[in-house]
Amino acid sequence: MKSLNNSLTICIMAVLISSCQPQSAVATSLAEVPISVTVPTVTEVPAVIATETVTPIPIQVPLVVSPKSCASSNGQLPTLSNTETPSTRPVNSTLGGGLVQSKEFTIELFLYCDSVFQPKAPETYYQSDIGGLAIYYNWRYDTPRESGLIYGFFGIEPDIRWQTGEGPSTSQGHISQGQSIGIHLASNRVYGFSKLTSLRFIYILQTEPGQLSGAVLSFDIQQSSDGLQPSNVLVTALSDTELESIKGTLPPVTP
Repeated sequence: MKSLNNSLTICIMAVLISSCQPQSAVATSLAEVPISVTVPTVTEVPAVIATETVTPIPIQVPLVVSPKSCASSNGQLPTLSNTETPSTRPVNSTLGGGLVQSKEFTIELFLYCDSVFQPKAPETYYQSDIGGLAIYYNWRYDTPRESGLIYGFFGIEPDIRWQTGEGPSTSQGHISQGQSIGIHLASNRVYGFSKLTSLRFIYILQTEPGQLSGAVLSFDIQQSSDGLQPSNVLVTALSDTELESIKGTLPPVTP
């Protein structure tokens, strides 16, 4: 009996010892899990350098006639003259021009150099957009009948304005007083004289009954080394078609 008890005691101890054995390190160890970190993508923005656009300011070059052109001017001189009312300016040499017949009038136009005409001349009469350059004009009435009051319109095309009135009436053979005017360029146009530029000075005479006569002084202008050089100066009578076209554009007369 005592032997049986000892056997039971040994068996119970064996069970206890067996249950107390440590678990496998593989079963109890934690599996190593890799750590994943997401890094946000950074987009590189190219640097922008601010630049300021500078618009060049055009240099205003004074418009002056070429002294060489003036020195070599040897064109025809005015022939119409009125001893009672001599011309307002002496014309000793011209760059070109002449007289033409138009309807009831003989008209005389010349382009010439005159240093008194300047852009900033103190007297309005002597102002000219091209320094040293002027136009001389005069006329003779050739019809037997009385003219009535005569109106004069002129200017660089297309800027034609009423300028003068003479009367109360004119008889055949009457010669007006020769006068000069500076070059007045149209304000609504841009002139680039670096290239050959053609200008037309329109001269219109209107009798009191409304008859139009007229002529044009045409010439070219181009920048040279010492100033603006005029060339190809020509005077022609305006045709009937031109006169009719101009008639509707003439400004009203303001006595």
